[in-house]
Amino acid sequence: MVTIEKFRNQAGDVYATLAYKPSKNYLLMRWIGYCSEEDVKRASIGMMNWQKNEGQSKKCRFHVHDTKEIQGAWIGVVDWIRDEMWPFCYQCGLRYNISITSPDLFSKMSSLALKNQNSRQVTTVLFETLVAAESWLIEKYKSL
Repeated sequence: MVTIEKFRNQAGDVYATLAYKPSKNYLLMRWIGYCSEEDVKRASIGMMNWQKNEGQSKKCRFHVHDTKEIQGAWIGVVDWIRDEMWPFCYQCGLRYNISITSPDLFSKMSSLALKNQNSRQVTTVLFETLVAAESWLIEKYKSL
């Protein structure tokens, strides 16, 4: 796993870490603790930039969001993700958004809301573990 960037909130605490896993060709965002909707958006823009500058040439088709350690809702950015992030990343090769769901009820509800968005470009798939998500995406890459 290659760490790309750590995102910090106004208090200076790391709330997200962006990394690339070359052996399985996916981008991973690990969300940690509380972050505001603006924080989620800022880190997501980091993913968009990586997809454009690196992911496209690497033919990266999967973004994985490990939300197991996030606290709180981020449902207020779901429309922005659907309307801005996904079309941009789709143009740069992204096809699947994978979310490792959080035990935090509000975060889990946000993941479900994102999965239920009608996107003909990027499909969201939910898993409970990173191991299950990796197994699925390895099989999915075989059919792309």
